[in-house]
Amino acid sequence: MRQAGLIALGAGCATIVIAMSISHHIVRAKEHSQLVRPASFKVVRPASLHKMLVQTGAAATTPIPPFSICSRNVNIASLLPGGAHEDADVVTANAFITLTEQNALQQVAQASSLDLYHKITLLGKTEIYDVNLSPLNNIACATCHVPYTGFRGATSIFNATTAAQPGGIPITNATPPGPNYRLGPRNPQSYAYAPFSPILHYNATQNSFYGGNFWDMRATGIRLTNPAAEQAQGPPVNPVEMGNIDTACVVWKASQSEYAPLITNIWGAQSFAIHWPGNVAAVCATPGPPPTNDPLPVHLSTVDRGTSNSTYDHIAMAMASYESSSDVSAFSSKFDAYLAGNADLSAEELDGYQLFNGKARCNQCHLSGTAVNTLNTQAPADVGPLFSDFTANNIGIPKNLALPYYCESKPDQFGYTANPMGFDFVDLGVGAMLSGTNNPNPLQWKQLAPQFNGMFQTPTVRNVDKRPRPGFIKEYMHNGYLKSLKEVVHFYNTSQALPRCAQGSPGEKVTCWPAPEYPATLNTTQLGNLGLTSDEEDDIVAFLKTLTDGFVTAPATLDRTPGPSRKP
Repeated sequence: MRQAGLIALGAGCATIVIAMSISHHIVRAKEHSQLVRPASFKVVRPASLHKMLVQTGAAATTPIPPFSICSRNVNIASLLPGGAHEDADVVTANAFITLTEQNALQQVAQASSLDLYHKITLLGKTEIYDVNLSPLNNIACATCHVPYTGFRGATSIFNATTAAQPGGIPITNATPPGPNYRLGPRNPQSYAYAPFSPILHYNATQNSFYGGNFWDMRATGIRLTNPAAEQAQGPPVNPVEMGNIDTACVVWKASQSEYAPLITNIWGAQSFAIHWPGNVAAVCATPGPPPTNDPLPVHLSTVDRGTSNSTYDHIAMAMASYESSSDVSAFSSKFDAYLAGNADLSAEELDGYQLFNGKARCNQCHLSGTAVNTLNTQAPADVGPLFSDFTANNIGIPKNLALPYYCESKPDQFGYTANPMGFDFVDLGVGAMLSGTNNPNPLQWKQLAPQFNGMFQTPTVRNVDKRPRPGFIKEYMHNGYLKSLKEVVHFYNTSQALPRCAQGSPGEKVTCWPAPEYPATLNTTQLGNLGLTSDEEDDIVAFLKTLTDGFVTAPATLDRTPGPSRKP
């Protein structure tokens, strides 16, 4: 089991070095210093993450095992805090989260001098890094969304194998080699730039949904007029993520926190004017989901439930405010500097940019916005290019059979079965949302569900290459099937042109591809047989790497006139 506080950091000098070396400032010198701080507050300012990893020996990562069904060759619990083989990336992430929260709480203690915007944004950050909001006090929102990976999974071995990140609940009755932690069927989507997604709506002319958050768009934003805030309300009570049994548990824990006065300062004393039952601590220490005959196990009066729900909304709104801030959605990449005239793209990057907007058709969904050499060159927008149109698409990703979720088909020690369907489970994405209980407009939208089966939201490609070290593995697509940008671009280029093969086959992802998980709605017009050369694929990868935030600008001499491509 993970130890409380996520601070199992090893022993001896390495512990001291890593704890002193990591803070919220670790990713980018400017990126994490945006919040206004009282003059007396001092932030721990470490060296770069890579330097810290080298100093502490954390760069020596756990060997990545080969593909295995359900990742049965990965002992998840052994890699987590307190495990027999605690992974170095886990150590780093936990220390980062701990020290970031400590720094944020010091700011909260002196927040009276801040304006309203900075109070709300600071509150959201403090909530996102608070491990005590989970039933076992062992994971925070940031556990699956660390800034130095583009606000996604922090652990290379999990990205490479399980794809989905371990939740907060161990499965103590697991039979080896079955999964010994709860995990879901999808990898964590970055929340950077997600707040710019509009409220979910259907465009009948385009026959497409736009907006919302989550891979399946279920955080529609219709109730709170804020998709990012509604997204923030999901993981705390998702049984395979944090696993709280009741939203009221999150509110109760927040009422016990050091930042509780900041919540009441912003939204009023009524925020925690709730008569909590005497057993609230015991109830909230029990993981969800709640029993079917007791869906709200923190038993509150009608008025107190309304107050708790309102405060839960405010907690989520603060998180969304932080996610939209320049701490997270920074628009500080090399490409942004290029558009501003403060950087040059290399020949490879410029070729990749032109391919992205042309032959490769990437910008048809990953909108590149205001761009040089187009009619919009001199028309900067209020928001930089988001590299997503926030629609949904079925690009033909196969099942990722390495997901432990397929083997979570038996009740755990709490009687919860994550995936009763086992290998028969098919992730229908947006279609499942439209046909299920998360659809806020079933009268008009439920009938559209079959058209959107197998579709998932188009994510931004900003920060797709952000990683703490060159050898760190990231996972891509909703189920983490693809593991490198080269694989991603090669899939878009050839997934419908190359022969089919089974997962684990020789040549998979190079000379053959497994069949789509849901072929009925496959997009066959924009991808799959693009005719790109290997060099052109590499150039697109080079361009995608320019979208990593934290680029330090330098004087540039720009020649934006298009030149001949380097490739025939």
